Amino acid sequence: MLYNDFPHDVNIERQVLSACFFRDGSIIPTVISSLTTDDFYDQKNKAIFQAIVTLHSNGIVPDLNLVINHLKKSNNLSGDDHLYILQLGNLVPTTAFVNSHINILKEKARLRKIIEAAKFTIDDAQKGFKSANEIIADSQARLSSFDQDFNQSNLIQINSYFQNSIAADIDNLKLYADRSTGFYNIDQQQLFSPGLYVIGATPAAGKTTFCWQLLEQLAQNGEKCIYCSYEMSALELFTKSAARRLFLKDQNTLLTAAQIRRGGSSNALNEVFYSIANSNLDLHVLELSDQSIDDLLNILRPLCSNLKKAPVICLDYLQIIPQDNVNIKLSIDNSVRKLKKFQRDTNATFIVISSFNRNNYMQPVSFESFKESGNIEYSADVVWALQLNVINSIKNSPNIANTRNIIEEAKQKKPRHIHLKCLKNRQGSNYDCFFHYFSAHDYFQPTDDSVNQLDRDAIEN
Repeated sequence: MLYNDFPHDVNIERQVLSACFFRDGSIIPTVISSLTTDDFYDQKNKAIFQAIVTLHSNGIVPDLNLVINHLKKSNNLSGDDHLYILQLGNLVPTTAFVNSHINILKEKARLRKIIEAAKFTIDDAQKGFKSANEIIADSQARLSSFDQDFNQSNLIQINSYFQNSIAADIDNLKLYADRSTGFYNIDQQQLFSPGLYVIGATPAAGKTTFCWQLLEQLAQNGEKCIYCSYEMSALELFTKSAARRLFLKDQNTLLTAAQIRRGGSSNALNEVFYSIANSNLDLHVLELSDQSIDDLLNILRPLCSNLKKAPVICLDYLQIIPQDNVNIKLSIDNSVRKLKKFQRDTNATFIVISSFNRNNYMQPVSFESFKESGNIEYSADVVWALQLNVINSIKNSPNIANTRNIIEEAKQKKPRHIHLKCLKNRQGSNYDCFFHYFSAHDYFQPTDDSVNQLDRDAIEN
């Protein structure tokens, strides 16, 4: 035998089986309509799954003891199997990730079938009984049968979905119904449910600071948050938090994040350090350098498992991910497509920071502002753009030099006036939100749209 380590994930298999015993087996119809016994690798898990299928088909709601008794009667229970089954009840009781786990198990099963098919091809080639063309034809037939099975398994019939899946899917989304971003103006406009969010910004609009503050506020509201950074270190991001909290504690402070990193201190800052050190925020920084998009998603996937609610993940930023393809646009399109698939499979909330096209730095934000934006427009569920609010008042100005001066003056304001424009929202209508950005202290303060008048007054004067 050439291959002893077939693709599998016993932990995911156990998670799927565990979910079948939760909420009176409400997820079982979804599981058994999507998986077969062969989709499980571990022999114990195969037997447990088959017992669940048999009991359910006989109109019996399976529980751990019923499965144990069923396996005893069929002589499929041995040694430590009794304890193994009971331990399934100790796993995290949630059905939130069943669909993504089903996809993982089916993918592993397909890979095992491909390996088996390859073994037949190798065996035929070594024996020499068939011609090369015959071997190729047989191999193609085997692989095409796998594709046919996969395509058929992806078909979802409407009546079957309403019978088996809709209740569980709605229950999963209810987990996010009361989520708060900590920005009241966004919360009034946007249900921050799982999806792919893309955010871009003009220079000096503070996209990294905005996203970091957003994740910290979500963590303060009980969410698990992961910030994936290709540029900034954990020290740089965490000192942003310290500088912001210090400013909220003492608005006369002169200490910035950069000064804190250089050893600046005060009694108030020591109190901030102590407060953060003794908090229980589920907020993490993942420092990255040369990891590809596939490397990143492989790191993140286990971090999205075994949770009641999927995490909020921010990627900073899209264009800096190392790419193999020399065509930048195709590479970015490929990354966005993979990010969306990962988001859908895991039910995570993914925020992706994207750069803007330099040609649009002095124009009101639009989809044209996004560099290489092909799949961003089509794949993202929500597209946000941050800009200096003054840009709304100088659009189409023929005097470029004057426009640049106005923008430079806007950058020097304390605070800066920032406009968040929602360009796309699959979950509702588009909207506008406004902020005061205290750039020296890494703090975004939501405000009403009266900042529009402030910027118009500045231009007129």
